[in-house]
Amino acid sequence: MAAIALLCVATVCSCGKDGADGKDGADGKDGTNGTNGTDGAQGIPGNAGVMMYKWGSRTFIGSTFYTIPITSEEAASSLIYAFYYPSVNTNAWCPVPGIATGNLYEVKSYIRETTYNIDMLKYPPATDEGSATYGVWVTWEAFKIIVVPIPAGNITQLSVKPAVNYGNYAEVAAYYGLPE
Repeated sequence: MAAIALLCVATVCSCGKDGADGKDGADGKDGTNGTNGTDGAQGIPGNAGVMMYKWGSRTFIGSTFYTIPITSEEAASSLIYAFYYPSVNTNAWCPVPGIATGNLYEVKSYIRETTYNIDMLKYPPATDEGSATYGVWVTWEAFKIIVVPIPAGNITQLSVKPAVNYGNYAEVAAYYGLPE
């Protein structure tokens, strides 16, 4: 029994003093990566409020108009593009305003309230003062108007028109720093 008591005293005495920490061991292997979750459903693509309005075939003489749901204020702060698809075999959308396929007539346009108005004039003009209305029936197979709103912070009022000939691409490119 004395041997057991001596062993207990020796064990208690040896546990009372801290020693220096040993060196850290090597890191273990990294675990395997977990699997990724599934992709969510595709959202609705944004277009910054751009709207396109389309119409089918229309036959008219001299002038016509298209009604669009836009206020005068919206028209004043938007880019508005219009194109027609002539009934002649051109396979191309023609811009409005512009000269018609075959140089037969000139297409002019303006917006009043909620209508996009089209006037067709003889081309080339008969006199220096202007041209008479084109007096032949014309059919357009389709017509579309694209309205691109411009945020108010991006509109700058110029007091002086830039000295650029917008009919000359080289001048326009140089003015806006575009490649030739």
